[in-house]
Amino acid sequence: MIKIRIHFLLLSFFLCYTATAQHRRSYLPDPKLTPGHTFDVEGADLCRRGYRSSAGDTEIALKSQVFDRYRIDRYEIGYNADHLIPVKLGGSNSMKNLWPQPLSGEWNWHRKNKLERRLRKLVCGAQLDLKTAQQEIAIDWISAYKKYVEPRQTPPSQPR
Repeated sequence: MIKIRIHFLLLSFFLCYTATAQHRRSYLPDPKLTPGHTFDVEGADLCRRGYRSSAGDTEIALKSQVFDRYRIDRYEIGYNADHLIPVKLGGSNSMKNLWPQPLSGEWNWHRKNKLERRLRKLVCGAQLDLKTAQQEIAIDWISAYKKYVEPRQTPPSQPR
């Protein structure tokens, strides 16, 4: 009977640990905590040479609050406090726009940064409205990546 209880406790612990690890590896922010937030700025202003956002750098205390809201130890390796809507697309330093972004895994910071550069290029080239770019990255940046970045990548040619 004691062995059964021990096995049950170990199984319970393993299942809880696995669920927590899977939850933490979310590549999208919680929309209730991080819906996205922007400054009132026009695309033409953002694209002007020498434009400097008033958002500035994110303070360490604010980054700590981001990790606290998501219940992640701020010293845990593997996350960076990031802007959901990037500053270069009018994103603010509001808590509504900051989230703990995974640094590794399939949908990591590198892919999101690639999307940010692509959206900015489209906005500044008058091929995409700023508000649309902001909404798409805020709602689901992975879907936006697949829409705006992946179609441009062509597979290698097949040998004949």
